[in-house]
Amino acid sequence: MPTDRLTERFAVSRLHLPGGEVLKNQVVEVWQTADGSKRYNYYHLERELPFTTWRGGDFWL
Repeated sequence: MPTDRLTERFAVSRLHLPGGEVLKNQVVEVWQTADGSKRYNYYHLERELPFTTWRGGDFWL
C-alpha cells in the first residue's frame, strides 16, 4: 500500500495562509500523497534543519 512521502522541505520569511494570516520564519514541508495530490505541513523555524533549503521571501499556500 503506497504511503505519503516527503518531497521537499524549505524555509521562508513569510508564509501566507489562505485565510489571510501571515506567519514569520516558517518551515514548509511538501508531501506527495498516495492519491497523487500534495499536502503541506508548516511549523515555526526554531533552528537550522538538515536538508532544508532557505528560500526567504514570501510563500503562499
